Amino acid sequence: MKTLNFSDGREEYRLNDKVSVRFNPTDVGFLEKLTETYERLDALQEELNSSRETLSEADIFPFARGQDAKMRSVLDELFDTPICDVLFGSLNLYASAGGFPVWANFMIAITEEVESAMQGELAAREQRIAKYTAKYRNEYQ
Repeated sequence: MKTLNFSDGREEYRLNDKVSVRFNPTDVGFLEKLTETYERLDALQEELNSSRETLSEADIFPFARGQDAKMRSVLDELFDTPICDVLFGSLNLYASAGGFPVWANFMIAITEEVESAMQGELAAREQRIAKYTAKYRNEYQ
């Protein structure tokens, strides 16, 4: 039996040197899932922000822990594997780092990789198409 091997574009990424994930950064299905994940995380952030005005000081901490747990679940779903406990440990994802919540920094890093990979893939595609176009144009002229 013959075997054909081909690239499916999935790459392995090491996250903060703690856990690895595999995904194809140019997969439209992954991009859709990434967009949905961002929307869900943003909604959870808004719930926490608005609750600060209505919850007592004693209630805000349990509420924030609950929101953090929901957020971790959403991020784990993005990669279909539990990454948050290893990646973030006990750090609450609403903690600030560099002016953004930690969850936002993570999503920005993933989004920037997707955008970079998309640009690189488009350039590689154009080169490959040009190569085959030139080859077949020369053969049939």
